[in-house]
Amino acid sequence: MRKTIINTIVVLFAVWFFQSGVKPPKEAATDFQLNAFAHLPVKFDGRKKPIDTFARNFLTVLSDKQSVRSADGNRISATQWLLDTVSGRPEAMDYAVFRIENLDVLSSLGLEERKRFRYSYRELLPNLGKLDTAARSAYGKEDRQRDLYDKQIMKVANKIYLFQNIMASFEDPSGIPQEQLMATAQRYTRLENYSIPLVIPPGSGNPRWRPLMSSLLSTHAARPDPLAAEFAAMLAASRTGEATSFNDALHKYGAQLQTENPAVFEKLSFEVFYNRLGAFMKSASLYLLVFVLSLFGWLFRKEGLVGAARTLMVCAFVPHTFAIVARSFLSGYPPVTNLYSSAIFIGWAAVAAGIIIEIGFRKRSAGMGNLVGGIAGFATLLIAHFLAGDGDTMEQMRAVLDTRFWLATHVITISLGYMATFVSGTIGVFYIFSGLLTRRLDKETAENMYRMMYGTTCFALLFSFVGTVLGGLWADDSWGRFWGWDPKENGALLIVLWNAIMLHARYGGMVKDRGFAVMAVAGNIVTAWSWFGVNQLSVGLHSYGFTQSASFWLTVFVSTQFVVVLLGLVPARLWRSGATR
Repeated sequence: MRKTIINTIVVLFAVWFFQSGVKPPKEAATDFQLNAFAHLPVKFDGRKKPIDTFARNFLTVLSDKQSVRSADGNRISATQWLLDTVSGRPEAMDYAVFRIENLDVLSSLGLEERKRFRYSYRELLPNLGKLDTAARSAYGKEDRQRDLYDKQIMKVANKIYLFQNIMASFEDPSGIPQEQLMATAQRYTRLENYSIPLVIPPGSGNPRWRPLMSSLLSTHAARPDPLAAEFAAMLAASRTGEATSFNDALHKYGAQLQTENPAVFEKLSFEVFYNRLGAFMKSASLYLLVFVLSLFGWLFRKEGLVGAARTLMVCAFVPHTFAIVARSFLSGYPPVTNLYSSAIFIGWAAVAAGIIIEIGFRKRSAGMGNLVGGIAGFATLLIAHFLAGDGDTMEQMRAVLDTRFWLATHVITISLGYMATFVSGTIGVFYIFSGLLTRRLDKETAENMYRMMYGTTCFALLFSFVGTVLGGLWADDSWGRFWGWDPKENGALLIVLWNAIMLHARYGGMVKDRGFAVMAVAGNIVTAWSWFGVNQLSVGLHSYGFTQSASFWLTVFVSTQFVVVLLGLVPARLWRSGATR
């Protein structure tokens, strides 16, 4: 019976995972061939990628979504939205893609609050002058002088500027009167100061990637560019709604590019598949289900629920692993290169630790490994989802960081140290809540949970120490000094010291199981500060991962962990479980 349940779970998981959004919508021969268009190459922010990726990233930056709804309520893919927008279709002006949630900003733009906080470019047009004036005023202030309104107006203005720059880089000058052509060229020259999409790959007679507009301007200068002409023909056909003409130009463009530069299509189909698979968010959903099932199974000692959750966790772990490997294959870098990739890797490692706990402790675990893996996997992938709003998560590395050896040694090692400290702290949170609020924490369970915390803390101390030393060696290799008391270096050192203090406190008899759990939860605060907090300072040689949106959630997380620490200090006589020490 148990084997049948497991097999059923695996089959249902596979059907849901690989049938949900992976296959593109069916297209008739007379429809716009959007799937083929999505596979075309584009270069943006230093990386070659399919238009599918560019469209998803662009739309995510503007609206925090990878799709948009039309006026009649139909869901439109990022690729279709991009094509409609850059080709100048009238309805594209009415797509609600700009997310603006600050009420003061909405009021200054003459907009009313609505449910999803998304607005169209047409709605913003009447007050773009006011927006630009307010943004320039905010940019003119020092950071410490900017209030919340200034920061939010800058955030909205950056979206508008990005949108306008990219739209202008796709503009076809063929219909522009001669007297306006010079003004168009001058505007394009100004755009070269920004990162704009290079949509025309190297071809015969031109070894460089080129923006569409410059290629078309060259065409006007009696140097025709066949690739640019076909791409412009696609946009013109899209603008007038002529699917047959669009598909014909698309076919010619692809065939010519395949003949002149077939290598440009390398990895593009796989990246489109990776995008459509959406492995991380699907795994996050399963991890949340794992946590809920395990929580009930652990509290009420239901082995069936625990076993089902264990199977689901392994099922979610497999595509999670595949997606991380796929990212490394596509980017050419080791798994961890930025805050986004660190979140998905730390989550992956935490789930792996949960599986190891389930296997290593067997019945003594009683689902604790599931609880840790489920909540850690869900939380870290949710963090990664919000971090993806900054754009391409596989961007090119800065020159000083572009070394695969140190990325594969120091970064992975220190990330495993982060992971183990968080796992220990998560078990500590469960220890405190189960002891304070339930009778589930009997003597045997308390001892087993302490062993899990102790083992993962030893692992955390080893990897955080080795990772910190390797970081010093990397710093010496890059900057000519091993240690400079940089905020990130101090954060890494704090993790090492805190784990060492925990172990020494236990060895010296200053704390027992409950005290060790409280210290493990405090370790979550130390690690969160090293992982995200120092980046919010925006100072030091390691301040590459600054993201303003993380400040609020970091404060929330630290506050909750501090509350748990205080709850752990409640006298044992007030705990519902009487087995704590």
